[in-house]
Amino acid sequence: MPKILIGCLVVLAVVVVGGGTAGYFLVIKPAYEFATDVGSFATEFAELNEQVQRDPGFRPPADGAVDEDQFQRFLAAQRDMRAGMAGQLGELKKKWQEMQAEIDRDDREANVVELVTAYRDLGDLILEAKRNQVDALAAHDFSLQEYMYVRNQTFLALGEEVAVAAYGDQGAPQRTRRVPDELVEMVGPHREELMEGYALAWFGM
Repeated sequence: MPKILIGCLVVLAVVVVGGGTAGYFLVIKPAYEFATDVGSFATEFAELNEQVQRDPGFRPPADGAVDEDQFQRFLAAQRDMRAGMAGQLGELKKKWQEMQAEIDRDDREANVVELVTAYRDLGDLILEAKRNQVDALAAHDFSLQEYMYVRNQTFLALGEEVAVAAYGDQGAPQRTRRVPDELVEMVGPHREELMEGYALAWFGM
C-alpha cells in the first residue's frame, strides 16, 4: 500500500474535481483520520467552521423538497469552491507525481517522511476547501444548516450517499429522508457537474 499511496494521491488531485468513490476509501478517510489527530488541524478547522453563518431556526422541509433558488445557489457555491481550489490542486498533483516518479525509479516503498508529507498536504487541502466553503456560503447566502440540507438532498437525488468523513457538525444525510420526484428531475440534467464536486462532500463540504 505505501508504494501506491502517492499514486493514489495523484489520482485524488483529479478525483476531487472529477468525482468518484475509490479515492475516498484509499486515501481520504485514512488521511482525514491522520489530519484530525493533529491539534493544529482540528483547531483551525473548528475556527473556520465557526465563521460560517448559523441558522438554528432552520427546519428541513418534511417532504424533503429543495426549491429552484436553493439548488441554483448550491450550484454556484460548488463552482466557487472548486475554482478556489484549482491552483493548489495543480501544485499538489505536480508534487505528488514527482514523488511517485522517484519512488518508481528507486523501486522502493514510500518512506515515512514521504507518507507524512503526503498526508499533511492533504490536510492542508482540506483546510483550503474549508476556507473556500466559508467564502462561498457567505457569497450565496447559505447558513451551514441550509447548505448541508441542500447538499445532502441533492446527492441523494442523484442516488449518491455523502461519504462519512464529515468533520464536526458538517453532517451526513438522514438516510430515511425521502427525495421528491421533482428534485430528482431538477438535479438530473446537472449530474455531470454535480459529481465534479462530490468529493468535496468527503471533506464535509
